[in-house]
Amino acid sequence: MASADLVKQLEEQLATITKYEGTELKRRQEWGTITFDSAAQDIDTALSIALDLSTMPLVHLTDQAAQDITNAVPNVATYLEQIDNFELQGNAQSNRDNIATHLKSAVAQFHTVTSQWIPYLAYKRGDFSENIKKFEETIENARAQYDQAVDFAKAKEGEVNKIVEASREASASAGVATFTHEFDEEAKRLAVASIGWLGAVASLAAITVIAAVCSFFWPSLADDANSWAAALRHVVAKVSVIAILFTGTVWCGRIYRAIRHQCSINRHRALSLKTFQAFVQATDDPTTRDAVLMAATRSIFANVPTGLVDERSASQDTSVSVLEVGKSAGKAVPANRVASPDA
Repeated sequence: MASADLVKQLEEQLATITKYEGTELKRRQEWGTITFDSAAQDIDTALSIALDLSTMPLVHLTDQAAQDITNAVPNVATYLEQIDNFELQGNAQSNRDNIATHLKSAVAQFHTVTSQWIPYLAYKRGDFSENIKKFEETIENARAQYDQAVDFAKAKEGEVNKIVEASREASASAGVATFTHEFDEEAKRLAVASIGWLGAVASLAAITVIAAVCSFFWPSLADDANSWAAALRHVVAKVSVIAILFTGTVWCGRIYRAIRHQCSINRHRALSLKTFQAFVQATDDPTTRDAVLMAATRSIFANVPTGLVDERSASQDTSVSVLEVGKSAGKAVPANRVASPDA
């Protein structure tokens, strides 16, 4: 172990270097373009070694080691002092290069005599043991937090599943509500449109009756008309007018029936969708759920006989499409996956 005198002397020498901590030794405004950037690494190394040694138990050095380090410090401190007092006099650039070169050599010597002792002094100071202990404590804390996180995740798994299920059901309810509104609005729009066509039917029917009655009396054949051609001309003109009016009446009537049919279909779908969610939540068994969904979907989206049109020529939904729609509705798919067959 180093003697108290050597330790005190070494501490005093190290202070001649550490006093430059926080001092700008690389660039100064009064130096202009002259800088000590080339010596920046040596300056940092000298300060780092001196600061580390000043916090370590130097008493654990041997006398020879303490003496060697003490002898190496003044050279480093001398050139740091020259940098601190550097002025732009004479050949400033040459002076700068000379100081940097000598500093590099002094720092290399300083590093050589201290590098083998710094790890040992750090160990004696307790840094290694303390760091290992802190590292082990960190590992234990991390393991404990991991275990807590796993336990928390397991405890919350059921709650998360319930939230997911509730979200899925809410999504399905929102989708059902959206389609219910759409079908209901379409049914209202078609009902309004059908009234106009019903009025057209009534108007054309009335005009047809009036035309038929009027054509019976006017125009009449003249008393001197003795040609069958004249009679035929009058009959054809009357029949043509009545036929056109009758055809228009029938055509408007068919359009009215078709619109009323679509109105009834959409109103049926709106009413069915209002109870569709009850079918989805009727059971938790997948097989039963699929069967219920197929039946409910068939009731909603299949062609519904209303008596207004001929259903024999209407196309029927295939079982594959019904099954697909049923399963999709049960899984609460986005709204754009479900479409009206009339769309």
